[in-house]
Amino acid sequence: MEEIDKIDTITKFLDDLEKLGKQLSLIQEEQKNVLAYMLNLKQKHNTETQEYNQLAVRSRDLQALIDKYRPIYEERMSWIRDIKKKGKTK
Repeated sequence: MEEIDKIDTITKFLDDLEKLGKQLSLIQEEQKNVLAYMLNLKQKHNTETQEYNQLAVRSRDLQALIDKYRPIYEERMSWIRDIKKKGKTK
């Protein structure tokens, strides 16, 4: 019974890690799009508009999410890589 609980815990961990990776990818893609649109507005000298200011706020919020969750994701992925290495050396 305890073995099944460990397998369930590991499976949930891996599923959650995969979801986090996908969410980070989506956030990074949205950040890229927001920055591209802001650059477009800047090139048209439209940086004093409400739209530009809203995009700047959105960009900062997205970057804050990336800065918060990317290190967590990368740390957990390194755990997985380490476990895989140990499994191959046995």
